[in-house]
Amino acid sequence: MIGRHIARTVAVAALGVAAMAGGLLVARPAAAHAQLLSSDPRADSTVTTQLTEITLTFSELVRGDFSTVVVTGPDGSRHEAGEPRAADKQVHLPVSPLRSGGYRVAYRVVSADGHPVQGQFRFTVALPPAEESTTAPGTARTSPPVADPAESTSVAVADENAGSGTGLWWAGAAGLGAVLVAAGLIVVRRRRRTPAR
Repeated sequence: MIGRHIARTVAVAALGVAAMAGGLLVARPAAAHAQLLSSDPRADSTVTTQLTEITLTFSELVRGDFSTVVVTGPDGSRHEAGEPRAADKQVHLPVSPLRSGGYRVAYRVVSADGHPVQGQFRFTVALPPAEESTTAPGTARTSPPVADPAESTSVAVADENAGSGTGLWWAGAAGLGAVLVAAGLIVVRRRRRTPAR
């Protein structure tokens, strides 16, 4: 009788530990970091007037001291005309005059919680001929561009998930071990109290 009761207690406790670990796994994605909500110009849009700056809007506050934004033209030239400036949830980057063609914007910013956020998007410039003749080509810079956001982000997410999975596994194992030790102590105490027949 006592053995069945103990087995039932251990099983219920093990299910409780598993449910707690599962709850941690489900709750983890809710703690999201800053994400790019919009941009000016918009991703994959076509611009028909001359731009003076690129604006990125994020879901949370961002820090300007570690922000990097790179604008690359169709010939590989760079078009930043200054340093990016952060204001609340936005990052503003002044740009030099752009010619018609496709452009790539790569960014890497640090959110208020210290988490780096990076990505990229493209847009197209299609200026009228009269305005096209007044634009100057971009400057080919030797400084390295922002690292490939897709590759870096996937590696960072993989590392983060791996670390969190290991931590949760150890936490679950420790909890289950504590339950088994407690159950063993209950068995020993009951055997001492039960009179010999």
